[in-house]
Amino acid sequence: MSRVKEGNRRLTCDIPEELHKELRFLAVEHDTSITKYVKAVLEKHVKEVKKDK
Repeated sequence: MSRVKEGNRRLTCDIPEELHKELRFLAVEHDTSITKYVKAVLEKHVKEVKKDK
């Protein structure tokens, strides 16, 4: 049984420790989890890239 919700895909990547630390701090500042913070940042970036095309 998969832990990923239907309609979603899991993204796994290695990142430098310092970047992870910064993401953790940013997530705390925004009162959210790292997962939710990264998802929001990625969605915003994709939207901006699509708009610029």
